Amino acid sequence: MFGQLQDMALFALVVECGSFTAAARRAGLPKSSVSLRVSQLEKQLGLRLLNRTTRQLSLTFAGERYLVHCREMVQAAERADLSLQRLRDNPSGRLRVTAPAGIAATLLAPLCSNFRLSYPEVSLEIYVSDQISDLVQEGFDVAFRTGKPQDSSLVGRRLGYSPRSLLASPDYMQHHAPLTHPRQLEQHACIAHRAWHEWILQRGGEFYRWELPMTHAADSLLYVRECVLAGAGITLLPAYLSQELVGQGRLLTVLPGWEAEGNELYLVYPSRKLNSPALDRFIEMALSRDAFMAYRQALRD
Repeated sequence: MFGQLQDMALFALVVECGSFTAAARRAGLPKSSVSLRVSQLEKQLGLRLLNRTTRQLSLTFAGERYLVHCREMVQAAERADLSLQRLRDNPSGRLRVTAPAGIAATLLAPLCSNFRLSYPEVSLEIYVSDQISDLVQEGFDVAFRTGKPQDSSLVGRRLGYSPRSLLASPDYMQHHAPLTHPRQLEQHACIAHRAWHEWILQRGGEFYRWELPMTHAADSLLYVRECVLAGAGITLLPAYLSQELVGQGRLLTVLPGWEAEGNELYLVYPSRKLNSPALDRFIEMALSRDAFMAYRQALRD
């Protein structure tokens, strides 16, 4: 069927040009190839479409009727090309984006707000989940993740590095003695993400490793952050979740100078080739230096 559609377009081109020679020139094909394909089309249909003489071509009755449909097909193809051209020039359609809750609330929200202002014809569907989704199976266009993707079939573009540090609320620290070394964490209420079974802290060349008792753990960094803001204890948070609150004085850095290994943030999508214009623009905006506005300082290059 695909080959027949091409031959129908060639037949319509021959009629438009008035000769096989002119049609072959327009199509960038040898004259013999164009003539052969029209002949094969006639054989397949079981009817002659053109009367040929050495000087001119003329349509048969069957050719006149068939030409109407061939021209409709060509016009439909031209409309389809024009539609995609407009899509390339003015991105539209739908983008399905997934991100962990902490990234969605801090980095993704301002990015998507700016993206919608720039490309109002694109509809964004944001799925917030701390679970790693199968992008292809679940139909996501792009994902934000901590850590480089292990699946070699996915494209991972590094957004930056976010350090992690120990934090507590001023109210909590007001009622507890200042810490001078990580070993004193054992004397404090500590709240942790349940995936982090230990905290490994570093200051210069000195390391301290502490296995958490897990007396207060959760699978959401946003929950952990809110508990710490309420004065429930000390936690370890990435800078993208804490820097604004530290700047406001709502969180205090505990043990300044000590840091844990941070988070490498990545933008992940299924392919480098033939992405939709909307996805290409979204990737470009996410990778731009000003993408995350106030949160840019939370991401080191």
